Amino acid sequence: MDLRRLLLVLLVIAVVLTSSFFLLNYDETIKYNRVSLTDSSSIDMPISDQSTTAVIKNGIYLINDTQHDLTVMYFNSAQGNQVAAVELEYIRNDFISNSVQETLGNQTIWHNEENGTYMAFIGNHVTHDNILIICKDPEMLEHMIGSVKYQYFNEETNTTETMTGENQTVNGTANQTVVNTGFDSTSSASNQSSSSNNVPAGYYWSGQDSDYIREYTDSKGLYHIDRLHGDNEVIDKVNNKHYTNGVEDTEAFNKDFN
Repeated sequence: MDLRRLLLVLLVIAVVLTSSFFLLNYDETIKYNRVSLTDSSSIDMPISDQSTTAVIKNGIYLINDTQHDLTVMYFNSAQGNQVAAVELEYIRNDFISNSVQETLGNQTIWHNEENGTYMAFIGNHVTHDNILIICKDPEMLEHMIGSVKYQYFNEETNTTETMTGENQTVNGTANQTVVNTGFDSTSSASNQSSSSNNVPAGYYWSGQDSDYIREYTDSKGLYHIDRLHGDNEVIDKVNNKHYTNGVEDTEAFNKDFN
């Protein structure tokens, strides 16, 4: 065997060994960091060098991670910013209107089959945290939902307690009649459960304090949002009109969201 053939054989062997080592040691598992969202909530976020944070829509915080096709929006309604509450609800409802409802683990989510994204809207009745997650990886979404932790001060025990977000849901459709709080190790869980038992069928907790809502589309194609403690809305998507308590307020409504 001449020198050139020998070098070629050695080169092939080196390439094979290098490729084998890379394949055996390559770990595509997503690594996470614990990130504080509000003073009372935290979540696992994928480690990324392509993540930005901003404040949008009257106090809603936004984390945009282009590396993982991930968007997280959040705010705490205890701060009294009801405009942000309406904004986040509008964003959620807009996603739902173009998606199908699915179940991920024990969590209700929505899947936009056109662009391949998934959305979950979770929160906590005790801490008043509201978190909306949109991404293309359902496994990552499930991990993030289960990783959420809420902290609050329990005046009865004079201690700071932690609740996990696993299986928690504050979203639903007109057909959803049960609010699954998913609270772990908290004395306030029973309070939330007992209060939801008095809610009429078809309503679910919106994630905003004690507000329960019902969403449905009528026979005329009008989208309704009925609230137990607040204004009722009707959205005519065909004619691009908005009504509050039966009165058209399209112009004022559009100004609020532009």
